[in-house]
Amino acid sequence: MNKIITLIMCVAFSATVSGQTIKVEDRVKTLEGDVKTLKGQLETQNGQITSMQSRLNELADRNAEYKKALNIKQTLNTTDADGYQYSFVSAVGDKATGKLTVTLNLFNPGESREKQMAQGQFTDYVGNAYETNEYLFGNMDNVKPTIDSNTNIKLKFVFADVSTETKRLASLTIKAYSSTWGNKDMSFNFRDLPVEWK
Repeated sequence: MNKIITLIMCVAFSATVSGQTIKVEDRVKTLEGDVKTLKGQLETQNGQITSMQSRLNELADRNAEYKKALNIKQTLNTTDADGYQYSFVSAVGDKATGKLTVTLNLFNPGESREKQMAQGQFTDYVGNAYETNEYLFGNMDNVKPTIDSNTNIKLKFVFADVSTETKRLASLTIKAYSSTWGNKDMSFNFRDLPVEWK
């Protein structure tokens, strides 16, 4: 009787182990299939990343060629024939009104002289041209103020109806006149200026 019970228990144990072995093998096959799928997805994504990186490099090369062809060189500082030094401070636009205010700094390193600003104009990279409709020369109301030696003055040029799509000014030209040169035109230029819209 004990032999029969032992035999039945051995058969039952064998059947249980066999069933678990089949379940483990099925699970291993499922996991192996998942691993193969994930490897395939990873290879696809790596291929896409490589392709995108190649495209970015191509676009960077093309952009460099365009800049070279257009001879785009950013100019943020310039000096006129009187020795006045100008530097770009900011170009800030008002989205609600379409007004764009370009602020420059003027520094006179030489002797005190009269200086007159006539107007400013700029073009964007689409080819649109704008002219100033308002001009502020520091806090002075005089049309021909005298700029003292070693003095900094903020110049503000306001442009109206500027497209809010304008992100950079291709070129900005300011017309100035000097009594030293018999009111000779002393225009100066800036190039590739960033615009901030608020």
